[in-house]
Amino acid sequence: MIKVIVISDIKIYCEGLSQILSNIDPIKVVGAENNIEDAISKIKQEAPDVILLDMTMAGSCGMAQRLMRICNDAKIVALAVPEDEKNIIKCAEVGIAGYVAREASLDELIETVIGAKKGEFRCPPNIAAYIFKTVQSIALSAKNRYLPEAIHSDEWLSGGGLTRRERQIVSLLADGLSNKQISRNLTIEVSTVKNHVHNILVKLDVKNRTQAVTFLQHYSSTRMPVPDIL
Repeated sequence: MIKVIVISDIKIYCEGLSQILSNIDPIKVVGAENNIEDAISKIKQEAPDVILLDMTMAGSCGMAQRLMRICNDAKIVALAVPEDEKNIIKCAEVGIAGYVAREASLDELIETVIGAKKGEFRCPPNIAAYIFKTVQSIALSAKNRYLPEAIHSDEWLSGGGLTRRERQIVSLLADGLSNKQISRNLTIEVSTVKNHVHNILVKLDVKNRTQAVTFLQHYSSTRMPVPDIL
């Protein structure tokens, strides 16, 4: 049984949705509230599994944050979230467990509620695209933090940057080779490989081999081919 509370300040919508869901197995509606205070009181009494929150209400994202602090075991599903990037990302940031679009069918709503209970995240494709785009942007920003500020020109790579041998080694690192494998590939001592790797990390101002490869992948994406490890 999935215990559900519906929250919406549109009374007819809240009561109608509650009545419909009450007839759906395995859902049990334990509350239909029109304001946050009544909802909090009901949540404390019933400890619901899923909270259906109408995102057309003013301050709905703030409500979601407050509800999660009070009942962090419950999953919050956003109903009728405005489908613009700003609102979608706000919902994601507060920990919304699923999205139901305005035009969604009853079956889609039920699937989202059941999925939320199981820990599954369900949302319309366009909302998923917004979230994925944001994740990509965050990942790119994280990569950029590893870029040494002093490196901005092709002269660095060909002149005062990595030597030809060091770039060979970075290329092999990108292929996932160990120091021993690199030594066999280039017919040099393992100790020599270790020295080259150390010099590469120093020159790139990074902490480890993965960051070194990530940096050169990013820098070289518009300048020269570097093996892709992603």
